[in-house]
Amino acid sequence: MRKLLSFGFLIPLLALLPLVPSRPARAAGSSSDWTFPATYVHADGTKQNAMYQPIPVAQIKKPYRLCVLFPHMKDSYWLAADYGVVAESQRDHLGMHLFQAGGYTNLATQLDQMDRCIAEHYDAIILGAISAKGVASEVDKAVGRGIPVIDFVNGVDDPKVSAHALVSFYDLSFTTAKYIADHAAGQTINVGFFPGPEGAGWSDDAVRGFNDAIKGTNVHLIVMRRGDTGENIQLNLIQNALQANRNVNTIVGVDIAAQAGAVAVRNLGLKGKVKVYAFDIIPPVYDDIVAGDAVGSPTDFTVIQGRMAVDEAVRLLEGQKLIAKRVGPVPKMVTIENIKSVPWTDMFAPKDFHATYTVQ
Repeated sequence: MRKLLSFGFLIPLLALLPLVPSRPARAAGSSSDWTFPATYVHADGTKQNAMYQPIPVAQIKKPYRLCVLFPHMKDSYWLAADYGVVAESQRDHLGMHLFQAGGYTNLATQLDQMDRCIAEHYDAIILGAISAKGVASEVDKAVGRGIPVIDFVNGVDDPKVSAHALVSFYDLSFTTAKYIADHAAGQTINVGFFPGPEGAGWSDDAVRGFNDAIKGTNVHLIVMRRGDTGENIQLNLIQNALQANRNVNTIVGVDIAAQAGAVAVRNLGLKGKVKVYAFDIIPPVYDDIVAGDAVGSPTDFTVIQGRMAVDEAVRLLEGQKLIAKRVGPVPKMVTIENIKSVPWTDMFAPKDFHATYTVQ
């Protein structure tokens, strides 16, 4: 086993094992075809919008085995990702094992899990990376042994990665910041920004996107706090920041931070004085938008990203050429004005879906 990095505590061996769900996974539309508006990003950086169409099931020659690696399964964002991966694995009649590392401080655990997937000769790996750079050695090892690696959601900084299924968190955060600036109505917007853990590729991208979008506007970043995406961690960061910075009138954060932000605003009696936005959406943020406790959030259509990641893996295993190495759903800003028109199961897992670690 790889020596664990020093993060102040040990990760139990059990974290390396996939958990079998207590009841069978929901069919998740396993036999249905689907299409979705997508953005393809070509090697030269040019973008192409087109409808994404998955490989016909009849063209899949083998029951491939997929290894799926997530940073954790602590929130509904990764549950939605799980649902998308499960749905497409069932549609394509694949085997799938999902490993979760327990949190963004547990890079060593994810590296061990990826090492195990390579050693056990999975056909492809779908990687929700804890660290954009920290997984590079394992990516190189997998690809060197003929195992395609699909960079999923978070971003991997390694040219050897086989494909990317993601929506840039730069674009998502930029979308939120632009919406805030466009609706400032001449007022000064003082933002407390809570983008998640430093060093995670998606989080660092979100910081860059937000800063780029607010240049030359009435939106000012007053305080930024970084940390793991556990709800209690984010709640403490936000409450402390609001108490120390009384001029903050807007909270913007990653999904869990926005969820915690709505709680913090209520706890501190600041409702009506501090607005809350997310730069990606989960069901609690959705509910907060409906209730008026949050203004809005773009959706990256997490479920569809999961389906795309599986489809990219299968296409590569079948020897097909991808339209572009990177693809993701076209994001959409969700507010109270349009929220009911955005299909729930394009964004989230069904409400009766339970975390599923194995598809036979």
